[in-house]
Amino acid sequence: MDDGADVVKIALESGSAFGLKIPVLSKEEAAEIVQVAHQRGTRVSAHVLASDDLPRVLEAGVDDIAHMVSDPLSDEYISRIVQAGIYWVPTIELWMNVGSGGQQAVKNLRRFVAAGGKVALGTDYAGYNAEFDLGMPIRELEWMLEAGMSIQQAIVAGTRNAAYVCNLGHELGTLEVGKIADVLVVNGDPLLDIHALLNVRMVIHSGEVIRAFPSATG
Repeated sequence: MDDGADVVKIALESGSAFGLKIPVLSKEEAAEIVQVAHQRGTRVSAHVLASDDLPRVLEAGVDDIAHMVSDPLSDEYISRIVQAGIYWVPTIELWMNVGSGGQQAVKNLRRFVAAGGKVALGTDYAGYNAEFDLGMPIRELEWMLEAGMSIQQAIVAGTRNAAYVCNLGHELGTLEVGKIADVLVVNGDPLLDIHALLNVRMVIHSGEVIRAFPSATG
């Protein structure tokens, strides 16, 4: 952390999602990591796959949960996570690639969002031996919509909220004075059709146009 890490990720996964037994940090160890990280202005992400590991997440006081659980999620856990202000990065694409748990993860995300939960977009790219979307994570966005998120909520999950969980909200995620001017210009209105995000017209990085596609169609 003192060397400049923006985020610390800890594994609180006990292995039950795949019938395994994995050594995990004690609640005291996890809480200490979070405390030290927060003292240094660093956020902490917790890796979990099953709901029986969520008590460790809540006890540790992490900032976000990496991966939606693939078993039925209780109302109690939803309420406690929402009240704690913990973000969830569902990575539905991972579960779909694994071949099981995907539809349950979508159902869990739907109930979490309906309860007012905060969601950030992530795909676990290269975290599993399967094909993931390269570039725009359109499938992850589509599953977010399937889970009841509005198009605007999905876009915010992939911009402002994603920057927040990466501890880069002061630099990225929104168009504001003082932030890095990284802008994606598309043909069409993505608030009407999320697939407009695939129809790229221009890519601006740090205020400079680095790619332009004038032949893109609207």
